[in-house]
Amino acid sequence: MTDSKKLEYTALVGLLLQGVFLLVCWVLGEQTGSSSVMAEKWHLAVGMPIWLLVLVHGRQRRLARQEREDMEALKQSRLSEELFEETELDTMRASASVAIFERYLVPLATIALSGGLIFFAFRVFVGALHGVFALKNPLVVAVGMVFIAFLGFLIGKYAAGLARSRELRLLRAAAGYVLGNVVACVLIAVAMAMYHFEATWGEKVVTYVIPVMMGLVGLELLLNMVLDIYRPRVPGQERRPPYDSRLLSLFAEPGGVLQTVASTLDYQFGFKVSETWFYRFMARAILPLFLIQLASLWVLTTVVVVDPQRVAFIEVLGKPYLSAADERAGLPATVFQPGYHLKWPWPFGTARFVPANEIQSVEVGKVHIKEVPAALRQWANLDSSIPTSKDPDVVLWREQHIRWQEGYEVNFLVPSSEVAGKAGEKAETPEAHAESEAQVAQLRELMQESTQKSPKVNLARVLAQVYFRVRHNPDGSVDERAAFNYCYDLSDPSKHLKDLAYRAVCRIAASQDFIRWIAEDRGACVAKFKTMLQEAIDKENLGLEIVYAGMSAVHPPPETARAYEQIVTALEHKESFVLEGGIKAAEMFYEASASAAQTVSAAKGYAEGVLKTEEASKDEFIVQLATYEKAPLVYLFRSYFESIEEALAGQTVFVVPEMQSEVNIIDMQAHLRPQLLDLDSTEK
Repeated sequence: MTDSKKLEYTALVGLLLQGVFLLVCWVLGEQTGSSSVMAEKWHLAVGMPIWLLVLVHGRQRRLARQEREDMEALKQSRLSEELFEETELDTMRASASVAIFERYLVPLATIALSGGLIFFAFRVFVGALHGVFALKNPLVVAVGMVFIAFLGFLIGKYAAGLARSRELRLLRAAAGYVLGNVVACVLIAVAMAMYHFEATWGEKVVTYVIPVMMGLVGLELLLNMVLDIYRPRVPGQERRPPYDSRLLSLFAEPGGVLQTVASTLDYQFGFKVSETWFYRFMARAILPLFLIQLASLWVLTTVVVVDPQRVAFIEVLGKPYLSAADERAGLPATVFQPGYHLKWPWPFGTARFVPANEIQSVEVGKVHIKEVPAALRQWANLDSSIPTSKDPDVVLWREQHIRWQEGYEVNFLVPSSEVAGKAGEKAETPEAHAESEAQVAQLRELMQESTQKSPKVNLARVLAQVYFRVRHNPDGSVDERAAFNYCYDLSDPSKHLKDLAYRAVCRIAASQDFIRWIAEDRGACVAKFKTMLQEAIDKENLGLEIVYAGMSAVHPPPETARAYEQIVTALEHKESFVLEGGIKAAEMFYEASASAAQTVSAAKGYAEGVLKTEEASKDEFIVQLATYEKAPLVYLFRSYFESIEEALAGQTVFVVPEMQSEVNIIDMQAHLRPQLLDLDSTEK
């Protein structure tokens, strides 16, 4: 390989290897479903046009350089002036081509690369926000990424070494980009190793880091092109193409960071900034300042800041600190309350924080896909055909309440309910309370249909929430033993509590009638759930206490929701008929009671009236008898006139005597002073 074509050959090999890397990454992404590998696929794809651009640009410069060398050779040969001028005109095409290429095509290619990086970064980032971080065979992915990183490192470092030569400087852009790919592949390999040991957050972080890196490089290329337009042109100074990333050059030449900064400043401002006193002072002082900063940060590790919601355990050489007073009290370690505390610097002294005063929560009934082991995710209940609820506060039976890309809802086994069948067999209930035969027939048909569709074994979906905290003493202070158990006995107390909550829900579901559960026994089941969970926590000695436990939703799976809705509809019809019959029975009962009370009251009033009347008649007879015995004629005469008075009350009376000579005057007017005959014979 000649030195003149070394750049082209290296760029061609890099282009082929970049294509191989892209193919390997694409196959791994499709086979394993890794989000980070799919993101790196687009990262590698942009590297191919960079290698191609370096190849074409290097070839154009080589041709122009050969043209200049030929021109110098012709000038030295001193042939005829006509021959020299004709040959010069014929050989100036390469210089013109490279000038046009660098003036027009390089900026356009830089804009295309920047746009591609920003577009793919946005696409990958949005896909990561809405995607599912689940994959298969993480070790295979790790091996593939190590393969790409190894070969990429070789070609990248080789190209970076060649780029130190002035004639091969264009390789620096491709070398920096491929070494950026190497860094991304190494991060993916580390994330896959973490994923193999159930630490799944690493892949998610890498999936977000890759598009951020792509976006920054894309913005930098665009900024380089804009600055290149206004950059002063110094004769004899090398012009750096805008597609050559300064950020990625740090990977290509990590030992020459200061030289890179100096050359960039010199090229940007048009004079030797690196020769000024300030730059020389910073170059001499940068290492001491950096070491002082590191020392300051190391000293700051001696200060422990405990938040108000937490307490802390301070470890010295891996052993929790225990004061003499706490040791006499029988405590396993000293608890440091919120505030500022001192310890040995890292790594001799470390602190472990416990969210003692913080209310934490776990949710039972929803399983996020990141919580499922990679080997079991292919059996996860991810159904995209069922609609997802848009309002989290409204629980509908026919909808899923978690996006299928994020996870699934758990099915709990519930014993078969015979409520619907019994409701269909009790024919006296609809006949007794229905108003027409049509309603009876409709109710019977609905109950029979729902009974036939009712499953033999019920599946229930339960959404329960548990709020808990580290156990506190009766006086409100944190239980120090409970805090120690929370910090040291279990690696993840929240996960252990969640497992206990699932076990409690399973036990309740296995012993509960489903129809009664969703209709009547919700409160009793919640109380039972809280009691069972607290007993399990105390038995496991987790050092936690339940603040609140509830079941916000109990419903059948969406696939069987319609059948259960028919059962519930039939039961509601039955209940409505029963209530209507109860209303009619109550109306008839109270009407009969009111009628009976009225009859009894009338009879009692009549009896009392007769009794009082007879008593008054008796007293009147006794008085009349006594009066008669004293003056019989007067009594009879008075009685006679009283009878006439009563008979002639309101009548005009004319008394005609038998003889015309006899005149009798009867005064029928009331007198102010009664006469003898005016006395009432009934008075005593």
